[in-house]
Amino acid sequence: MAGARPSGGADEQAHAGVRLTIAIPTLNRARELRRAIDSALAQSSPAIEVLVSNNGSTDDTRAVLESYNDPRLRTHHHAMTIPAAEHGNFLIETARGELFLGLSDDDYLEPQFAERTIALYDRHPDVAFVHTRCFTHVGSAVLASPSAPELEDSLSFLRGYFAGRRQLFWCACVTRTGDLRRIGGLPPGTLIGDMHLWTQLVLSGPVGCVDELLSHYTYLAGNSSVRIPVCEWARENRAAMRRLTEQLAQRQLPHDVRDGIDREMRRFLARATANQIALNASRGASKRALLRALRTCGADLRGNLGAAVPRVLVALLLPPRLAAALARMVVAKRFRRTTVA
Repeated sequence: MAGARPSGGADEQAHAGVRLTIAIPTLNRARELRRAIDSALAQSSPAIEVLVSNNGSTDDTRAVLESYNDPRLRTHHHAMTIPAAEHGNFLIETARGELFLGLSDDDYLEPQFAERTIALYDRHPDVAFVHTRCFTHVGSAVLASPSAPELEDSLSFLRGYFAGRRQLFWCACVTRTGDLRRIGGLPPGTLIGDMHLWTQLVLSGPVGCVDELLSHYTYLAGNSSVRIPVCEWARENRAAMRRLTEQLAQRQLPHDVRDGIDREMRRFLARATANQIALNASRGASKRALLRALRTCGADLRGNLGAAVPRVLVALLLPPRLAAALARMVVAKRFRRTTVA
């Protein structure tokens, strides 16, 4: 890991009470960053640290960070921008908390997030990870992820996730820092880091959920995920599902259970690939590039042609502005509409 030790905060002994590290990677989003930091520092639990890593920003990010004077905040400035996976690993290795939350610089938390997630870990120390419900902001719409039980066996969670009955957001998912280090963090070049990590943890125990809306995910606001090329997106999803399939094969599961999960994964892959085509179109990807992606990874759509084909056709036929409207509709259909109190 390049660079000096992050600055800010007291010595190691003073941080003995830190339970949760809220890690915020940032790059040229000074305006959004302040909201994320403020929400992290506003936590009702005192057992936190906020770790912000500036990945070579050229805007006012340094000035924003230097405006804070809070012993719970540690900052690091990279002289040059490093790859996203390397940046994520830097945060995992630098975290002091036993628990870890990755919070994007354009996302933010409710004040009770840390308190509630730490308490659930204390009640159920055998969980694979803990997540909360989450608001998704899509333009002017505010959408809520569905409810989930406080404790759910991993197979039930997987079936629900791939069928669309569960939603998991990295800004709402708390893992053990030691577990992330044990599995080796993120391989070089990883683009969908959250899926790479949680799919390696999910079968290690039940999944915990705080059934409260305690996190906010901002969608289509320059997210890096929107810009991931279609076939790269499909490839990393396939890799995650292949790892899950290999892990499931080691268990003595009834054939109908294993086949059911495999079927839901194929359907999920088809929807996710079609959605990424729509998102790439909304970002102005050329029709030629989209058609080339279809030739390369179009087979991934076969798992759910009924859902995939209409989205792909509209993405190919509509101009980017209308494709962006379609992308927002696709996202909105996945959630129950709600309002923020």
